[in-house]
Amino acid sequence: YGLDNLRFAQPVNPGDRLKVRLTCKQKTWREGMGYGEVRWDTEVTNQDGEIVAAYDVLTMVASEETMSELPPA
Repeated sequence: YGLDNLRFAQPVNPGDRLKVRLTCKQKTWREGMGYGEVRWDTEVTNQDGEIVAAYDVLTMVASEETMSELPPA
């Protein structure tokens, strides 16, 4: 639900192959809210293994109790 601290280290050119690596950086449980937040350290590299961008991605994750309350898909 968010993106923080985006930094481009070098340009990305047409035809470049990109690889994204996500590493869990922090987990925060929101007591009584039915969800938690996960902060991911994100690194984007090109075909030469050079870092072209780095940033944090924030995601919301529902608890098992919250998921069991949802109607079936």
